Amino acid sequence: MSRKQEGAGGGRVPDPLKRRIERRRQFIRRRIAVGTSAALVVAATMFAVNLRGGETTASRSAIQLTDAQRGLVSPVAMPGASLPQVPAGAVTVSPEPNSRTADPRTQISVLGAPLSALTNITVTGSKSGVHQGHWEAYKSATGASFLPSRPFVPGETVTVKTNLTIVGSNNGTYQFQVAHVLHLTGDLTVPASHTNVAGVQHFATQPAMLPPAITVAKSDSSLGPDESFLLSPKGDVGQPGPMIVAPDGSLIWFDNLAKTGQLAFDLNEQRYHGQPVLTWFQGQVRYGHGEGEGIIMNDRYQVIAKVHAGNGVQMDLHEFQLTSAGQAYITAYRTVRWNLSSIGGPANATVFDGVMQEIDVATGLVMDEWDSLDHVPTTASYYGKPPTSSYEYDYFHINSIQPLAGGDLLIGARNTSAAYEVDPADDGAVVFQLGGKTPSVPMQTGSFFWFQHDVQLHGGGVFTVFDDGAAPPREPSSRALFLRLSTSAKQIQYLGADTHPGVLAYALGNVQELPHGSVEVGWGTAPYYSIYSSSGALLYDAAMPQGDDSYRAYLDRWQAQPETKPTIAVANLGGSTSVRVSWNGATQVHAWRLLAGPSPNRLGLVTTVPKTGFETAISVPRHPAYLRVEAVNGAGQVIGGSLPHAG
Repeated sequence: MSRKQEGAGGGRVPDPLKRRIERRRQFIRRRIAVGTSAALVVAATMFAVNLRGGETTASRSAIQLTDAQRGLVSPVAMPGASLPQVPAGAVTVSPEPNSRTADPRTQISVLGAPLSALTNITVTGSKSGVHQGHWEAYKSATGASFLPSRPFVPGETVTVKTNLTIVGSNNGTYQFQVAHVLHLTGDLTVPASHTNVAGVQHFATQPAMLPPAITVAKSDSSLGPDESFLLSPKGDVGQPGPMIVAPDGSLIWFDNLAKTGQLAFDLNEQRYHGQPVLTWFQGQVRYGHGEGEGIIMNDRYQVIAKVHAGNGVQMDLHEFQLTSAGQAYITAYRTVRWNLSSIGGPANATVFDGVMQEIDVATGLVMDEWDSLDHVPTTASYYGKPPTSSYEYDYFHINSIQPLAGGDLLIGARNTSAAYEVDPADDGAVVFQLGGKTPSVPMQTGSFFWFQHDVQLHGGGVFTVFDDGAAPPREPSSRALFLRLSTSAKQIQYLGADTHPGVLAYALGNVQELPHGSVEVGWGTAPYYSIYSSSGALLYDAAMPQGDDSYRAYLDRWQAQPETKPTIAVANLGGSTSVRVSWNGATQVHAWRLLAGPSPNRLGLVTTVPKTGFETAISVPRHPAYLRVEAVNGAGQVIGGSLPHAG
């Protein structure tokens, strides 16, 4: 097995695994010091997170966070639980020791050891023999992946011999099993894309762009002009694509994906190398799972990176979280043959394995992988049992990932109606379970949720959950649910819930914390997104056209200036000229200046008008030979202009 020399360590690179292990040790030491009744421990992290702790306020206002607190939160410590001690110098590997779900095309990932230390390592399959390959180092952390030159054989046991300290290994030697992976080719989910119906926006300046219209039923005067909503309509009404709209419902930016045959999910603003970026999943949908890639776009609307899953799977639509160091946490699905006799199913069933991958964005390498079938039994599912071996059994349905300050991950699963805190430094072990058939602590009346999406942990041990309550229906309406881990009572307390009259979403949805304890709620397969105060009062409510929806909805302060130029459309109205102007994605335009003249090089100012919505109309007396528009910001500065246009 050869070792690739390029990029072999060197320099001062961030080492999240060492921080993860050290934070875990601190977490354990502090837990021992304060006793097993402690619920949260404020870990020393590079984010210097300052969390509200204690149990003084049993109300939903406990989710209020300051800007400084909107980083990683400390993990949950299950009351009465014992936590494993992480050996000094331990590294994280995937496939994990004793994993039964490895893909034949898997990398062998080692996180926490420099490339120069990865010597005298052998990889041997029980059927395929010794594997040659090469090592490639990560850019964002200390570690590397071994890329075998040929696949492993389904059903075989692979033995990896190293000189490393690995949790779950025998003096550095460990084994994993290669799964029998199936490649399904079921029908893709294709939107209807009705564009000649009510509820579709039309623009003279962008005739090929047909986004869905937004109707604001209740406005909120506290929303500023620099705030916007990030959506990802599916195109059942209008076209599919990532979309940004103002609080009044007017369009700010839209990327038409109809021409690509793809869909967008989970449009969000994040940080990449310290700079604000838009991120989303783009691809196709099969069996309710995504098959595509993660898009990272800068504030000039340029795609600067794409993220793909590894180890033989495709990136899924449900989660795409960037870290400050340049990693991405994503979801994926692997279809395997699995024995379901424990639930009365076939011994050779077709089962979807829920997969979390940590990707090094710069190289595309898999740094870590967690598989649900290795840690959560199929008996935990509320999905029933498959009638035949060919039935696609989606027992887990991974749909959210939240990195926690101690290095743990909070993973949500729709079809077990539960969320799991898992410890990557301890072979991905589940250390806490919220909800489901076997919660770590009892769930108080009102706190149980069904087929949820977007489970998030906040300061003070408070959880937010988008509780779909369906499908099948288990509750009268979907809820933005607020829960809290009480260590004194050793239970999950119900703090309250926000609902939307008559809304029972069968999938999707999210809850986003906002300042002062208010929340923004995306109602999933229902076409609404709303804002509620800390007391549960409805402050804002808007809707997409019936039949369309957005996987999640976020309120943000996205600021951008496109690389493109403003676009104008000119129409002759007899005695005057109508000019319409737009600039797709520009957020700083306050007014438009219209210039006109006899030639493109001889244009003078005619008028200045305020920007109104996505497309602004300007009326000009007579018929100038040439026209041009300029965008003006709030300070009166020209920030862009169109090309001259014949009148």
